[in-house]
Amino acid sequence: FVISVSTVSIAWAQGPGIVDPVRPAAANIFLCTLNAGKSMADVNAAEQMWLSKMEEGEHNGITFRLTPRYGNSPFDVVWIDYLPIDQFAQSSEWWDDNGQELLAAFNEVTSCQTSLDTNYLDYLNEPISEEGQAFFFWNWCTPRDGVTQAAVAASRRDYVQGLSDDGVRGASMRMYSFVGNRTRLGQFAEVFVSPDWAAITRYHEYVATGGWRDNVAFNENVAQCIGTNVYDLTVLNLPHTPWSN
Repeated sequence: FVISVSTVSIAWAQGPGIVDPVRPAAANIFLCTLNAGKSMADVNAAEQMWLSKMEEGEHNGITFRLTPRYGNSPFDVVWIDYLPIDQFAQSSEWWDDNGQELLAAFNEVTSCQTSLDTNYLDYLNEPISEEGQAFFFWNWCTPRDGVTQAAVAASRRDYVQGLSDDGVRGASMRMYSFVGNRTRLGQFAEVFVSPDWAAITRYHEYVATGGWRDNVAFNENVAQCIGTNVYDLTVLNLPHTPWSN
């Protein structure tokens, strides 16, 4: 969903980078650890089978592989597959009918916690390099006592407006769990995709020279967050048809 804005109406953007109205998408999430005796080479072999199946089934999702860079992630590899909600049923049925051999191959290599989340993209400005690489920032948060969802949403609008005003490069999303794994570290996840080290460095400087006040205010007054894990992101699949509605 992050980079599909190139195939969707640019009329959504009201203000630089702002996606309005915010659009939900289904996010199939696989949080995985390597099985005993297995390595990332085994993961890569199973992943090649996955890519072949994607091509065979003309999979219309956006698929990311994440590997830990900074933080305390307990997972060796994470996969996220985004689809429009109205395409999710047909796609899932195809994988159920055609992906059992693939599932067995992955189960031999990894042990995964899975969930189906709802993802909301609200800001997008050059999030992925031409090489299909980026950095994925993932932070779980829970509203403070007495803070309403409306107040959380209002703080989110202020945050996105700040990104737009500052011309931040990247994509910003919020994820909520729908079904599946419930061992979550918060009620919602704040997610940001940064395209390169230059963008990360610029944001670091912004926080260090005063932007930290916004982070402190959010954590003290709106929601308590656990802190950000950062992953290296690799794009595995892109849509073959536009996500137009």
